[in-house]
Amino acid sequence: MFPQKFYFRKAQLLLVLSASVLIGSVLAADSYGLKIYSASTQIQRGFYQLDAQLEYALSQAALDALESGVPLTFELEVDIIQPREWMWDKIISSYDQRYQVAYHALTQQYIVTNLNSGVQNSYSHRKTALLTMGRINNYPLIDFEKVKIRDDYKGRIRISLLINELPAPMRPWTFINAEWSLKSEWFEWDL
Repeated sequence: MFPQKFYFRKAQLLLVLSASVLIGSVLAADSYGLKIYSASTQIQRGFYQLDAQLEYALSQAALDALESGVPLTFELEVDIIQPREWMWDKIISSYDQRYQVAYHALTQQYIVTNLNSGVQNSYSHRKTALLTMGRINNYPLIDFEKVKIRDDYKGRIRISLLINELPAPMRPWTFINAEWSLKSEWFEWDL
């Protein structure tokens, strides 16, 4: 009688432990992705200006490529839209901003380049470089005088890794590997 209860408890414990290890590995595998936590606009100096908080949690494949010297290019898409009930939303204006992060092994620096303006900044830690890319402050969107914003207008934003900007030999693998599908959902807010 004692051995059966003992083995039953042992089997239950083993089942619970294996389930927790499996759940932990699934959660660890999904701990990467591009996320948008907040976005808002305010009028300053005659422009609607964007403030946003983003997270660049790169997959292990992307981190390995970056550490090996492969530059990663990200696109920030910002739209001002007019929602419509019976049709697709009308895009009032659209903006694309591209950033590239690259690691230089010789200087041990991470270089973040705004590809639209050419401005470069260097960081000694990858985490600092990605955190800085994730903070958008006072980004001018649209001239207040040119467009009369209505009450129903919304802004939306998303970020994505541009696979087509990777070196050509890497591209076929990135299209079939889920770790390279780094794209956030659209985040909407009222203007």
